[in-house]
Amino acid sequence: MRSHPSTARGRPPAFSYRSSLAPRSSSIGEQPSGGEELFCDDIPVRRLAARFGTPLYLYSASAIEARLVAFERAFLRVPHTICYSVKANSNLSILRLLRTFGCGFDVVSAGELKRVLQIDRRANRRIVFSGVGKSLMEIDLALKSGIFLFNVESESELSRLARRAGELKRKASIAFRVNPDVPAETHPYISTGRDQHKFGIPLEQASELYRRAARHRFLNVVGVSVHIGSQITSPEPFRRAVDRIAQLVRRLRQDGHSIQYVDAGGGLGVCYRGGDQDFVEYAARYAAALIGPLNGLNLHLLLEPGRAIVAPAGALITSVEYVKANKGKRFLVVDAAMNDLLRPSLYGAFHEIVPVRNDRKLGRAKFDVVGPVCETSDFLARDRPLPETVEGDLLAVLDTGAYGMALASNYNTRRRAAEILVKRKTAKLIRRRESFADLIKAELVETSIGRRQAGKKRVEKSKTGGN
Repeated sequence: MRSHPSTARGRPPAFSYRSSLAPRSSSIGEQPSGGEELFCDDIPVRRLAARFGTPLYLYSASAIEARLVAFERAFLRVPHTICYSVKANSNLSILRLLRTFGCGFDVVSAGELKRVLQIDRRANRRIVFSGVGKSLMEIDLALKSGIFLFNVESESELSRLARRAGELKRKASIAFRVNPDVPAETHPYISTGRDQHKFGIPLEQASELYRRAARHRFLNVVGVSVHIGSQITSPEPFRRAVDRIAQLVRRLRQDGHSIQYVDAGGGLGVCYRGGDQDFVEYAARYAAALIGPLNGLNLHLLLEPGRAIVAPAGALITSVEYVKANKGKRFLVVDAAMNDLLRPSLYGAFHEIVPVRNDRKLGRAKFDVVGPVCETSDFLARDRPLPETVEGDLLAVLDTGAYGMALASNYNTRRRAAEILVKRKTAKLIRRRESFADLIKAELVETSIGRRQAGKKRVEKSKTGGN
């Protein structure tokens, strides 16, 4: 098996090229040219596109498992629990797969909590509820569900949680999410650990809030939480943040609090540009950055990876509808759009794009890869070097297993894509493509207002003798 030349060692072998000797394709489903074609595990991607249509999200179960194994081994020498961040990809089949590997879950909404309970009611004792704006309904649901831990983000939330726990006679285990004011060296939209961000409580307020929490009969103070942002690729910000948390744990224990857990959050990034990254070694460096400052504290470490587990396991498959040129600018107009993959439009994010049919004899040119949505911001890539491409060719947008389908919408009344979970030679549909009926089923057409207005106009015309 040969990998695409830009594929990194750190990329799981889920999406790789194999040789093919068939003639060049001109439409979806036909055989690719002589050269190579892209496989997802052991299944040709073109075959999945022909069967399920495009746009199409593909996920490799074996790649998810490989990442989890590397993560577990990295933290093997300390007590820990992996609480997968559900917001990265919340498909029920993905959650069920992670649950079979022993994962807990980090949720940030009632909907995510219900998704986890849908796949296994017994997962309640391994659920951490994070988020800055928990509603009364969400707090009540979490209390009644008997979740493992609330990450409390403000004094007001503490008061609300204490009141509802007392009224429902349900004891809540809590940690405060502390803001360590550590720069995360990431995109400002996904940086969360500075003083100017909405998340967490300042370090200097922590001792007083822990004292208040300890006085409540139905609150059990057990931990400290920190999360400084997402897509962080250097271990140093993590080390600095956890170092400050370790100092806080020592002070809290001196004050008489029984701190048993440190929730180190998530945020470990992935190499979207196909750099030379060995994930086993990368995870080990990340683990060392967290474990070092906590040495000797005898704590149980909670980890909330999301992107690092599922991003490289996914690809968005799209078909080229048109090849277009405006003077010197060349475009590939594809059937996937910003409603299918928002990250390039929202963050200017880079995703590697590769042809499903990889004919090395073809020349290369620069293209903007754009979708059909009526926005100039609807692009998947700009000025991207790609092989010469014809209408009907298939492209794969890599590393889209996280924050791809999770951020998808129905903008322009577009149906969301189907999702497929592949495990070696087996492919299972885990979300069907939406129908138009799915898009409008929650909407109610109000006709009585229009009828009343029409009737009023007829009456006015009869009074004035109008025609």
